[in-house]
Amino acid sequence: MSVHLRKPNEEDIERFKVCLLDDPDHRLQNVEDWTEGPGEFMVFYDAKGNRMWVKLERVLRVNIQHDPATDWKHRVVLLYKSFAWLQGAARKSHHAEVIFESRAPRLIQFLQKLFGVKPVENNFHVRTI
Repeated sequence: MSVHLRKPNEEDIERFKVCLLDDPDHRLQNVEDWTEGPGEFMVFYDAKGNRMWVKLERVLRVNIQHDPATDWKHRVVLLYKSFAWLQGAARKSHHAEVIFESRAPRLIQFLQKLFGVKPVENNFHVRTI
């Protein structure tokens, strides 16, 4: 069975609205959160007319390692300026979000305070490389 991907037509979108409302896991979501940017709303379909809708978004995952010999005051400046640069670069490249992963409580707290970083609950991901 072949599966193909295309932009949804009006019929796809109307059926999507019904499916979204009938799904206990998604019924509280807004249709516009799926169909409008950032990202691209698409539909997978097969020859029998079965459909599955997806929203594809560009996401940037960032990992950081600082030099422990660097004075903490300089680390703060480096973090602040590098994250400001990363946000701007991600925006210019049309990334929908920046994911920052850390296990360092002080760093997490710093980024939450300065940049509004929020914890991602149930972060399921697939690495492609």
